Amino acid sequence: MIDLLASPSVCVIDEDPNEFPYILKALNDLHVGCVHIKGDDTSQLPRHPFKGLRLVFTDLYLSSGAVGKDMASHTANVFRHVVSSDTAPVLVVIWSKHKDEIADSSEPADDQKTEADLFIDTLLESDPKYRERLIFLSMTKPVDRPDEDVWVSQLKSQISEALKGQEATHALWVWESLVKEASVGVSESLTSMSQSGGIGGALGNSLKVTLKLLAKAQSEGDLSTATAPRHLSTVLAQLLVDQLDHTNELSALSEHGSWLGEQPDATTIDACASQINGGLLTASTQHNATPFLPGMIYQVSKHEKFKELFGIDCFEFLTELSCKDKGTAWQEWLKMAEPVLVEISPACDIDQGNRLNATLMAGLILPVAARSNAKKNGIAFQVLPNFKLRWPMDEYAAQDSFLMFCSRFKVTLPSTTVPTELRPWFRLRELPTASLRNWHAGHASRVGYVCL
Repeated sequence: MIDLLASPSVCVIDEDPNEFPYILKALNDLHVGCVHIKGDDTSQLPRHPFKGLRLVFTDLYLSSGAVGKDMASHTANVFRHVVSSDTAPVLVVIWSKHKDEIADSSEPADDQKTEADLFIDTLLESDPKYRERLIFLSMTKPVDRPDEDVWVSQLKSQISEALKGQEATHALWVWESLVKEASVGVSESLTSMSQSGGIGGALGNSLKVTLKLLAKAQSEGDLSTATAPRHLSTVLAQLLVDQLDHTNELSALSEHGSWLGEQPDATTIDACASQINGGLLTASTQHNATPFLPGMIYQVSKHEKFKELFGIDCFEFLTELSCKDKGTAWQEWLKMAEPVLVEISPACDIDQGNRLNATLMAGLILPVAARSNAKKNGIAFQVLPNFKLRWPMDEYAAQDSFLMFCSRFKVTLPSTTVPTELRPWFRLRELPTASLRNWHAGHASRVGYVCL
């Protein structure tokens, strides 16, 4: 149980007992909890890197026997064992007496690096994912240590000064603090419910009863050992959103209003839209025992399967969805287009275990270069925004892409087993999936009539 609390936000990596106690004291005076790693003994490093770190202070010399490239290699190795490369952004403050010293004066002047630069280059080469996740800052460590009270006071000022100018990171920290406060609010609310709901008994037991009742209410009759955790997670998420919607603390973001309110130019929007849409619209597949999860995109690995499901071959389908006389040449369109299916069954049927058949709609995924060839949005066709595809599949590379679907091509399959010809690729997030589901439902219920 205690391991669930092992998610520090701040870490100090420093092995000198004459120095690290002072920055720990400064952080403590600022009411900031942190974890301290000496880094001089690699056998004493965490078993797994911390994923929740947001701020790291690191010295450069963590081993008395390592200098130059050996120093950089050792410190980078320690850093990799402490800071996960699967989290971001992390502010890394290099706190060292040697950060500005030349690492190797025998190198030609144009090739000489400071000790700090050598560490950074070594770290980024060891794990390229850090390149897009770390923001490097610096703080000077004095050669002659001042008295304790003086140095602690100086360090508090230095820390505040080093973090200046990081507006975007600060805005994200504000948001994370609001989410944490909302989580505390959910726990407080559930505690109050448990104490005042007539349940009685010790708080631990009454909380268990409250959580059981919440899971039961969310399940709408589908409550079992297997489904109860998912139902509890769903209702707690709803309570969290409610806390965030009714918070009075959004004013903490107000200082960022000036730059957040600036209108980006068209060039910036065009450059960033696909990358951002990739995160907003899509997610990776989940290792879940439930087949045909909502929003799952399936590649049709064998075109014969497509004809079996819909009664026409892939060539006819591609013809149906394309405008031959526009943009990319027809033969090139055929090479680019990849047939896919999307699962659009109502999420409530899946959550409650009531789904007998999965409902899938056919479409295509294509590179953005082919967008002008796609049939336009309308009654029968739906084209989603451009997004960065992060998961290649066979010959289809990770690239800026778009999805399009035709409501006339729908099929239902038994929901228990996914045919081998349908390969899970990635998922659309909840709202894009709901949008497709509602659009298809509107088309399916459209009424036509004759009049004069």
